[in-house]
Amino acid sequence: MNEMKRLAQIAIQQKETVLARGRGGYSPSLHDLFRVQLRELGSKYDKGTARDAVFLLLYLHAYVNGTEANDYYMWAFPTVAQIRNDTGIHGDRIKPLCQILETEGLLITKMIPWRGNVKKIYLPLFYPFEEAIPADGAA
Repeated sequence: MNEMKRLAQIAIQQKETVLARGRGGYSPSLHDLFRVQLRELGSKYDKGTARDAVFLLLYLHAYVNGTEANDYYMWAFPTVAQIRNDTGIHGDRIKPLCQILETEGLLITKMIPWRGNVKKIYLPLFYPFEEAIPADGAA
């Protein structure tokens, strides 16, 4: 086996481990997100905004609730402070980025009652949702 194939085996083994859930709760990220959506967002908005929107979407995917036994399965609920601290995205940019993702059909948000307050939760999608998003799903 040549060196290139031998090294590629490392990536292949890691991919198999990830897909077999051997390293934690992973979900797929579509190549289309970078090959198509990032380009389309970059042509509609500036490229930095497009990049940050895709990064935020992937971040939200990483924080979805993986417990099927409750109503919040597949929803993510990090706070704005958590998103800021983890991503470095300024807090004033998070809402506009979410609005872009919602407009493009890549994210649904809801405001729900939460421990006596109201909390924003996020449903990151894998590709654009073509149907109308429910009225209370806007950012």
